[in-house]
Amino acid sequence: MARFILDVETEYDKNNNIITDVKKGCEIFADEYLSQQFNGGVVSITCIDEHNTAQFHEQAHRNKITTKQIRNFNQQASEQKG
Repeated sequence: MARFILDVETEYDKNNNIITDVKKGCEIFADEYLSQQFNGGVVSITCIDEHNTAQFHEQAHRNKITTKQIRNFNQQASEQKG
């Protein structure tokens, strides 16, 4: 199975609350588009960080996955295993 990193910019209101429902958007994208394009195969998207941490920098070397983001991914994978 191939893995990709998809960065989606999070928008905030004037009180610094998240106004972009990134998780819901990714679920819809995975369910309605990707699974159809891949003949109904298994497609999953895991949100590892709801914020713009370590992304959208002009210098590519600064756009890296943080230790916290890796930990979040591994924790979610363990929880899904059940």
